[in-house]
Amino acid sequence: MLKDFIKSLYEKVYIINFEQCSHIPSLTKEQLASLGKWYVSTGKEWLCHSDYELEEFQKLFLNFVDTDETDNISFDSDFMPFQH
Repeated sequence: MLKDFIKSLYEKVYIINFEQCSHIPSLTKEQLASLGKWYVSTGKEWLCHSDYELEEFQKLFLNFVDTDETDNISFDSDFMPFQH
């Protein structure tokens, strides 16, 4: 019950960090939309809510990125207040 209450207030987001990359990747609107709902998709740290599990999200995201940078991109998850 408490878990359901928390889910109603917060949603899981994935944090994609490019701090260690030589450049920030450029993804199309279609590529981004195929992964989830984006809160931030510019700069060195992006935020996305996705229905994919983190491992699958990471795999799909990295398919869109230059293979030279894949080891430099970090992924994490967190919760943020639910956005209606």
